[in-house]
Amino acid sequence: MRNSIRGYWLVGLGLFGAVVSRAQIVVPIIDSGSVGEYATDGTAVNAALVTGLNTPFSTVWNNAGDFYVLSQGGNIGEYTSSGAVVNASLIAALSVPTAMAVAANGDIYVANNAGTIGVYSSTGAVINAALISGQSAPRGMVFDSSGNLFVSSYSTGEVAEYSSSGTLLNSALVSVPGGAYGMAIDSSDHLFVVSPNFRTVGEYSNNGTVINASLIYVSGGAPFFVAVGPDGNLYVTDQGTSAIEEYSMGGVVLNSSFITGVANPGGLSFAPVPEPATGVLLSIGAASFVVWQLRRRRARAPGAGPVAV
Repeated sequence: MRNSIRGYWLVGLGLFGAVVSRAQIVVPIIDSGSVGEYATDGTAVNAALVTGLNTPFSTVWNNAGDFYVLSQGGNIGEYTSSGAVVNASLIAALSVPTAMAVAANGDIYVANNAGTIGVYSSTGAVINAALISGQSAPRGMVFDSSGNLFVSSYSTGEVAEYSSSGTLLNSALVSVPGGAYGMAIDSSDHLFVVSPNFRTVGEYSNNGTVINASLIYVSGGAPFFVAVGPDGNLYVTDQGTSAIEEYSMGGVVLNSSFITGVANPGGLSFAPVPEPATGVLLSIGAASFVVWQLRRRRARAPGAGPVAV
């Protein structure tokens, strides 16, 4: 059984304990062709959770509790949280894919280095291989809570906004000095965009308002990707130090060695966090028991892209 919890009932008799779902982080390790698994405190669980990949660059979770790995070798694979293969070539024969994001309905949006964005079903079926075109070196993609898609351009430094159907809403919602790369979004629909050339992570509203264009400055490093953790902190991949660094939402460094020893890390992602369990005490005759209902938060689909090619 997969670790994901869709929303079923657990019945306990007598003594019972809290139901816990393992939280985890998956990090593509470009140089080793693998994906490593880490606990939310940064400790390694399995540094080789998935192996044998062709240039893995980014990861994202779906609502079923599986995660996708985008490999710039030309495919997207699907894996369970324990690393078991669901479909190693869920989407295949892609031309230099560079970023992906998952919509609320489970559709997968994939950008390539030529500037085309296609959309595929959760089973890998082609819905529209060229839903969006004309992007310039797209490197990051995220959806906001309204279902709009944001795409970052490394070459122009602009973040464009589209509807989920591909309609252009704003070709330059945000302009990022030094090129726009990996992106993340928080529960308030604030966008976090990496500028690798300026070594910064900026914060913007989803209407384009600049909150802090230099929220984080990575001194002496090479940041490319950013993720928002379940604790609300920001996690930045630093390819200069082969580390994942942790920052507060205010940009204060909390741990510059949160995860270390990851040679050329790509776009990391956090497993969706289940809702807390709620229990109702029932009595039938002399017997009493608790019925637990576990609810799962709808996972936000973070987007990321690979190192510049």
